[in-house]
Amino acid sequence: MLGKIEILAVILILILLFYFVISFGAGAFSKKETNLRTKKYLKSVNILLAIITVVGVLLTLFL
Repeated sequence: MLGKIEILAVILILILLFYFVISFGAGAFSKKETNLRTKKYLKSVNILLAIITVVGVLLTLFL
């Protein structure tokens, strides 16, 4: 079984991987200029990932 620290590490790695996949798919790493809709979408994704990270850390530390 994994301990608390390992579970936290897995959660953070998955969130980071999800961030890179979404950003790459939205074209954030391309050399072209991104439009306003894409920037708003990526901002919303970043907020969602931050909330998921906070909830994951709190659940891992307190349970």
